[in-house]
Amino acid sequence: MNRRHDIIQVLAMSLLLVACATGKQMQPATEQQDAMRTLLEDSTLQYAHVGIMIADAETKQVIAAHNEHKYFVPASNTKLWTMYAGLKYLGDSLIAGYLANANDSVVHLRSHADPTFLHPDYKYQPLANVLQQYKQVNWYNASMETTAYGNGWSWNDYDATYMAPRSSMPMYGNVASFTLQANGYVKCNPANVAGLVTNINTFRDTGFSIQRLFDQPFFTLQSGKTKRANTTLYMTPLATVQLAATHFGNDWYFEHTSVPENLRWQKIYSQPTDSLLKPLMHRSDNFFAEQTLLMISQQWFGYMNEGDVIDSLLLIDLQAMPDKPRWVDGSGLSRYNLFTPADFIWLLQQCRSLFSMARLQNILPTGNDGTLTNYYKPLQGKLFAKTGTLAGVVALSGYMTSKQGRLLLLSVQVNNHNGSAAAVRRAVEKYLLHVWEHN
Repeated sequence: MNRRHDIIQVLAMSLLLVACATGKQMQPATEQQDAMRTLLEDSTLQYAHVGIMIADAETKQVIAAHNEHKYFVPASNTKLWTMYAGLKYLGDSLIAGYLANANDSVVHLRSHADPTFLHPDYKYQPLANVLQQYKQVNWYNASMETTAYGNGWSWNDYDATYMAPRSSMPMYGNVASFTLQANGYVKCNPANVAGLVTNINTFRDTGFSIQRLFDQPFFTLQSGKTKRANTTLYMTPLATVQLAATHFGNDWYFEHTSVPENLRWQKIYSQPTDSLLKPLMHRSDNFFAEQTLLMISQQWFGYMNEGDVIDSLLLIDLQAMPDKPRWVDGSGLSRYNLFTPADFIWLLQQCRSLFSMARLQNILPTGNDGTLTNYYKPLQGKLFAKTGTLAGVVALSGYMTSKQGRLLLLSVQVNNHNGSAAAVRRAVEKYLLHVWEHN
């Protein structure tokens, strides 16, 4: 018995020395650790790669830590980094584009990657109001220096609406819908998308299918069983000028040369920035996330390239991160992204120091809201966090005000689970509710 007691004392002292060496203020071995052990031994997680870090925002006390410096594919938790960039660099309002008058009937346009342009969720369209006043629009697109799809995206989902392709001048959120009418014809929304369908008036008696080649803007209708379909718009310069001309009823010309230097350009603003960031986080809008980085790139460099923005952010804003990440896109669609839970805790603390909690809480979904709908119902108004989901990936990072009123920073990353994502979320939810209750 004495030998066993001595061994336990030595182990306890070793743990204390490790905690001191790493600079962490660790809680005593309590029910907090028991709760974590229960989570890790849950049948849905016992074979998965799990990372956890929870810290007190004020005292910096680490409440829970497990694999906190290991790398994880964070899925849509990546959008937290994009949110940070948007909050810091997009200003109060989005730039819709730049205009320069040639004469009373002709205007020059430089687009700015604004994803709210002609988007059905945004009724106020100041750029559109100006463009429709001219008989001719000369559109310059020389600044687009990236691809429509990001590195590491799932290429066979290219026409899925959650993966709308990036573009320098989005329209309608780069998404269209097709609906079978009672008369057997297929109706497009927006209506002018019909011009991109090669056989729109072909009769369909039972249903249809809609197809678009990977790198082409044109659709083909075929017989099928679908009554309604949503798919993505691939906005080549040709498709852009065709859709814009039919939308506004004027002439559009694509200028692929460099922008003339002697023109006097005027900024046109569109929406409040937070009106973009809120749906970006609440519905985890991948398209909004990607376009956010392109808008920042256009402001900084005069061209659109998400990779150059990411490299600059990592070099300047984010150089003090605890672990050097691999960050490749704005949305988290790519499995090439790699971050640690400790990185997310650092970012949450940065956001809290730079932006008001009221603003962050307005942008992030709370319990039983947005992508947290049907989860964390007891924590409505207490938990504000971003979810992340890919096949085999479940993630959650954000802020939680505990039962005792402590503001906690949390990040839970789960990779390589082979079960139900819903079951993993419920196990994490049970654990975080315990953390909330006992802190």
